[in-house]
Amino acid sequence: MTISVERYKPSRFNNLSTADGSNLIIFNSLSGAIGAIPIEQTKEVKALLASKSGIVGPLSGIASDLFDGGFLVSYNTNEDEINHRKYLEKYQEKYLNLFLMPTENCNFRCIYCYESFLRGKMEPELVEGVKKFVESRDLAKFELSWFGGEPLLASDIVIELTQYFYNYCSENKIEFSSGITTNASLLTPDVVEAILPYGLNYFQITIDGIKDEHDSKRISIDGSPSFERIITNLRYLKSTNHPFMVALRHNYDPAGLKMLPEFIELIKDEFGGDSRFTTMFQPVGAWGGENDMDLNLCGSRGAADAMVHAKRLAIQAGFKNSFQLESFRPNGYVCYAAHPSSFVIGSDGKVYKCTVELDYHDRNIVGQLHTNGEMTLDWRKMALWVETNGRDGDTKCTKCSFSAACHGAVCPKQWMDEPECGCPSERLAIRETLPLILLESEMDHKI
Repeated sequence: MTISVERYKPSRFNNLSTADGSNLIIFNSLSGAIGAIPIEQTKEVKALLASKSGIVGPLSGIASDLFDGGFLVSYNTNEDEINHRKYLEKYQEKYLNLFLMPTENCNFRCIYCYESFLRGKMEPELVEGVKKFVESRDLAKFELSWFGGEPLLASDIVIELTQYFYNYCSENKIEFSSGITTNASLLTPDVVEAILPYGLNYFQITIDGIKDEHDSKRISIDGSPSFERIITNLRYLKSTNHPFMVALRHNYDPAGLKMLPEFIELIKDEFGGDSRFTTMFQPVGAWGGENDMDLNLCGSRGAADAMVHAKRLAIQAGFKNSFQLESFRPNGYVCYAAHPSSFVIGSDGKVYKCTVELDYHDRNIVGQLHTNGEMTLDWRKMALWVETNGRDGDTKCTKCSFSAACHGAVCPKQWMDEPECGCPSERLAIRETLPLILLESEMDHKI
């Protein structure tokens, strides 16, 4: 009788780091598992994860743990096929993600903004059309995001539709979540109390440094400073008992990096100790605005190094980085625009895929939402955004150990404009980022 012997091999999606100078940190982008290896077991684990000839079972001890985390897999496992199936999960039919622009006007004129503010408030007939469109879908999950312009210039629409969809989804057993990208100058107590009980509980709010730095970049349309209004509204939000998450976004450039410690100290004084407040750091980019040529930008590697530095300072101050852990899970870095059930709806009903490109390029105008709730789509344009991924051809993505998190789809706009799609900053600085991810995951377990 022949007895088959089980053999194992290291996953090709493993990422290793010893950047914290002590423990070996391992991350697998296909399983999303991350962990620290005790120093006394580091040599054994490195040998297991570097095996070329295979590992003979049965597994025990740390080897068994590595198998459970996806760091070791059965020898005949086709991980690329598993990875592709995970990517195809985006085609699930009962999911909808809408970015609604209730107005395309804004009360700010930020120096790096790319928007044109050509259209005003959404007409009541189209508001009803949005309701009809959602009601026409057979949904299990609905994510609603508010965008602009400044969406709270049309706060009545934000309040009406948020409350409507919260009640509709509750009645029809649809999982509902909602968030808003807002400058927070109009996030008054009355608005807060009208939306927070109805599921709109995620806020992305930009504070571009300490007062003088922020006010020089995020300027009100009348030229007045905006910092104090934003902080005042955030203080009220903090005073409530509502569950929510605020991502305090900071757009950095080379000059602003010098003042990062002061900025971190500011938000620590204002919001430290409240886990509802998180941080988000992004490099200022040439996003298509009229001031692009005048902006001082970080290079790709410099931006990645700066992001690691900023995140480390924030974690040391007790802040989690918004969606950091979620991003390191399978598909976590896949852009919303690459999802076939994700749409941006302008205030005039135009349907877009990308919130950065909007109507600056015809390829991004993929359809129209009508007042009767019907959405007509140009599927040739849709395919430009959703049908390409990192498996196509012989690219850097096809063999990348991080690819299960992004699939080369971190930015569909780039895959159309550039020879190859750029990598997330976290991928470029993966050895430095992994210790931060581990530190953040451990924050939940501290008493």
